Amino acid sequence: MWLALFAALVFPRVAFAGVPEDLALAADTDLPTELRQAAFGRLAVPDSVPALTRFGDAADTPKPQRWVAIRALGPVKDDAARVALLHFLAATDASARMAALGAIGDRGDLSLSGYAAARLTDPALLVRAAAADALARLRDPSTLADLERALQDPTNHYRGTSLWFRRHLVEAMGAIGTEAAPPYLARALDDPDAEVVSAAILGLEKAAGFSYREGRTPDQERTAWKRWAGR
Repeated sequence: MWLALFAALVFPRVAFAGVPEDLALAADTDLPTELRQAAFGRLAVPDSVPALTRFGDAADTPKPQRWVAIRALGPVKDDAARVALLHFLAATDASARMAALGAIGDRGDLSLSGYAAARLTDPALLVRAAAADALARLRDPSTLADLERALQDPTNHYRGTSLWFRRHLVEAMGAIGTEAAPPYLARALDDPDAEVVSAAILGLEKAAGFSYREGRTPDQERTAWKRWAGR
């Protein structure tokens, strides 16, 4: 509370800020967190959607503010914000697509899970990882097959080496965590990437509520999980 009063005295414009001012405040990492969060909260309302879309599209909007403009669409549950998120999901700028995926995760709208899953094949690896993270938050079981296809996609290897973001795909499977997830996680146990296997085991442990680690070799542990997942 005292921080809010201090901010109102030191930054009197905050109480009356409009969208441009709030974008600047929310994107300024030198300001107190409470002040930035308050500015973000004022942005994330239906009336701000047209302005947020304009600032998100404008080439002269500083990148941190553009990111905030797109992310602020996530908590807004109306159709206009949904349309704007789909617009930014198709942007030429990879950072805008990443911001849109983060906002889709914030929104929690399963009707957008297919659009997020489509970005698992994005040209930019960071966007693919953001898509996996969005799906982890949406927890839509219908996207498990999309995540498995991405895990098997040969473009997610470089010169035979598994790329770092493949772990995100399996973590998303584990986060979905329904009865449908264990068979997908069990198949990931045969992956040559040790990080992928570790993520699959963690997902299975979460689903089962217990561990097979104690008293078993890694091979025995994987065998036990495959047997459990196929029960």
